[in-house]
This record gives sequence, structure tokens and C-alpha cells, in this order.
Amino acid sequence: MKPLAFGIDFGTTNSLVCAWGNALLREERPVAFWDNTPSGNRPHPSIVWYGPHVHPKVGLEARASIGSHSTSMGHAFVSSVKRKLGRNAEVELVGGQRKPAWEVASEIFRHLREHAKGHAMMKQSKQELVECVVTVPVDFNGQQRSEIRRAMQRAGLKLRNFLHEPFAAMVSHFYDPVNKLQGIAGKRTIVFDWGGGTLDVCITEVTQDGSHVFEIAHDGIADRAGDEFDLRVMRALKQKFIARSNLKIDDLPLRGNASDRFRLAAENCKIALSTTQEERIEVPSLFEAFGRHHDLEETMSRQEFEEIARVEIDAAEACVQRCLNKAGLSPGLIDYVLLVGGTSNIPAVRSMMERMFGARVAVAHEPDAAIARGAAIVAAEEWIPYNVKDVGVLLSDGTMFSVLPGGRPLLASESQKFSFYCIDPRDGVARIQIVEKKRSGDRALSSLADCMTVKTNPGIREVRSLDRITTQFIVTEDATLRVVAQSASTGSKSEIDIHDLCFGLKLR
Repeated sequence: MKPLAFGIDFGTTNSLVCAWGNALLREERPVAFWDNTPSGNRPHPSIVWYGPHVHPKVGLEARASIGSHSTSMGHAFVSSVKRKLGRNAEVELVGGQRKPAWEVASEIFRHLREHAKGHAMMKQSKQELVECVVTVPVDFNGQQRSEIRRAMQRAGLKLRNFLHEPFAAMVSHFYDPVNKLQGIAGKRTIVFDWGGGTLDVCITEVTQDGSHVFEIAHDGIADRAGDEFDLRVMRALKQKFIARSNLKIDDLPLRGNASDRFRLAAENCKIALSTTQEERIEVPSLFEAFGRHHDLEETMSRQEFEEIARVEIDAAEACVQRCLNKAGLSPGLIDYVLLVGGTSNIPAVRSMMERMFGARVAVAHEPDAAIARGAAIVAAEEWIPYNVKDVGVLLSDGTMFSVLPGGRPLLASESQKFSFYCIDPRDGVARIQIVEKKRSGDRALSSLADCMTVKTNPGIREVRSLDRITTQFIVTEDATLRVVAQSASTGSKSEIDIHDLCFGLKLR
């Protein structure tokens, strides 16, 4: 194990750095670089505040300033920027200025790095946060990963490798510095990771000898997570206010950046209702109508909130069932059920999972830090991500020619090059289908992407005149498989990226 290594959970709502290594074995678990708040240790809010100050402010200071500055000219607050990555999206800031989403994200990484410098452990060890493992949702594609890597580079950080968030949570929960993951050797775990931006459900298994952990199946829902709950609470509170007021108006606009203060109040309400039966919400000067400002003062019960959230919870239950179906497993064949992420703290969510899995349901140790701690463990142990299932090209006889065997590391590497002689005599086009074996030892194949098409010489119409298609297979630094196919006769080229590779970790 390395003396000291770092992991980062870059989240939609909150972000956190953790450290682990031989130098910290006296600690019970990886050290979290919390944002210290009056209410205790908390992760850093993924909020960036642009204003008259020289550099943007991030985290707790940004979040605490929403109420006092969100309506002031020259101030802009950006939250949930992770949702915009990989979409060529821009964020509007002060004075009509616009920045790409990855550049805004870089401010969060810069804040995490600067905050880590001031931690007592870092000062004592005279270490700096430079290289780290970063977690991503299981459905993040290559462009989204690429923009995270680009944001990190701008912040002065070096990416060691990506790690799927459910894997990180599972490692954090079951890891032992001496026995590693031997305690769950041969066991299956379903990780239910529901945070602010995405729901990730992943079924993992550790080999009988405890040397590998791999993904059996995964599913997820993007853009239907904690942030969506906040929006539903906001709509409900707004309707309550309208029903109680004498304004005689169907809707009330939010002026300026009042929505930032409203969203913050809704989030606090949601969090409070995980432990209380009723919560009071007060937002001064929220609405403006008929030349007057109106305060919002309403209450919401846990029962009301659960009714509001029912659609999302039902969708989450269906997501879990889809994941089980993909794995070909019933709930009874799952050994452990691990809940991670702030949304998993909602009592109705836990009740739903307990109906499916019974007493096997457990909440991860300190769920706000579980993912970052898992990333730090993987970084310190230098565990290597690898491809679990054989990936190859479907041949005309229905068999597969392997190009990325199961067990190969998913780290940037030299490309492999193969030549295939193929053509469709109906239209003179060569077609290449990338497939994977569904399960180890299973002959069934499943497609990983749309069929690649390469234009060939239109004069070629016979099997004996097949065109030679040279195909390169490259594992990229964003943990995707890039396939480039080119016709020898025409020079025509086709290129795709395979994002949904089955993921595993090889324990050293």
C-alpha cells in the first residue's frame, strides 16, 4: 500500500476528498477533509459563487451567501454543474458572461485541493493533493469523463483513474486493511446509490479467493434524484402559499435569483423530514406580486413529502428490479444490500428496499463520505480497474473474435490492430458489430453499440473480392474503448466509443 493516496467524490450536490495509506493505519478509516460547519462535519456543497471577488468562492461559503446575495446585481450561484458535463453546455454568469460547464467544475476541484492544503494531517505530512482517483456514476459516458479530467487538469490535479461510485461505496463499507475484501469473498452485494443528481444501482460480486471484485449488472436513472425531490417540494410549497393567500393569482413568479434561496430552503426541509415528522419553512421576500414582496411561511409533514416523492420512489424500485433482471437474479440471491447517498436517508426509500430485501438492508458507514473513502482506498491499495466480460467483433458465422479479453486492465494503453475481410454484397458496405459475452462461460452475445458501417469500393460485389477493413481498438484514458475502422480500398473511416464496459477491480 502507498504511504498516502487520495480519492475524490465529485458530486452533483456535495463533493469530498479523503486520504488513506500506510501513514494513516492508526485511523479507523480513511480521513475525510470535511467542511466544518456549526452543525458538524459536512461535505463541501458543489456550489460556485461568481461575484465581485477576484476568484470564485465554492462550498460552504457559497451556499451560506445565497440568501444574502442571490438577489444582488453582479452575483451568480451555480449548483449541480455535474449534470451539465458532456453536453457541450455553458453556464450563464455575471453580466451575461458564459463559461463551459467543465470550467465551472474546475473551480470545485480547485477548492477541494486548496482546502486539503490546510488540513492538519496534510501540514504534518508535508504532502500535497496532486494525483487521485475520482468517482463517476456508472452511466457516465466518455465525453463526461473527459470533461471531468479536463476540469481536474485546470485545477492542477492529475487523474490516476476513474472509479464507479457504487464500487467505491462497497469498498468503503466492507474493506479491512489486513484482509481487504476477504470478509465478503464469494458474496453478492447490491449497491443502491441515490444522491443529488443520479440513482445508480449496481450488483457486485467478490471472487471466492477475494482477489477480484466485479460488476454483474447495473442500471440507473439520470436527473431523477435529490435535486428532483427539491423541485417537487418547491412546487408543493408554492401551491400551498397560493391556496392560503388572497392574491387571486394562479402562479407567482420568482424574481431575480430568489429561486436559489427557495431551493436551499426546500433541500433543508427534505433533509429535516428524514428525522422529524413535520418541518416549518420560512423564506423572506420570496414572491413579488402587485408591487409587494411576500414571505413564504409554510409547514410540510413527512407524510406529505412521501406522497410528493412517491413517483420517484416507485421509479427507483423499478430501477432495482431492472438491475436484478439484467443479472438474472432474484432478491433472495443477494447477500448484502447497501444504501448510499443523501436520498437514501429518506425513511420511505429504506422501507421500499426492506420490502424487497428484508433485514439485509444496511446504510453505508457515514454515507456522505463512503464514496470518497472508497476512492481513497482504491488509490492507496493501487487496485486496477479491469474489463470483466470478453469484448469482440461478431463474425458472419455468429461467433465472436475477441479484441478486449476479460481481465484486461481498463487503463490507457497502446492500440491493438486487426484486419477483417468483409462486405455486404447488397450495397457494398462493410458492417462491424461490437459485442460482449453476457456472462462468463455463456455463449450468448449482446451488442455494445450500433453497427459500424464503412463504405467500400462500389465495384466490389463478390465474396472473393472482400475488402480489407483495418480496425484499431484503443482503451482511452477516459476508460472507454475507441474503435476505428478503415477501408483499404476507399480510405473511408468510421469511429465509435464504447462506454458501457463491464467494470471490475483487480486487488493487488
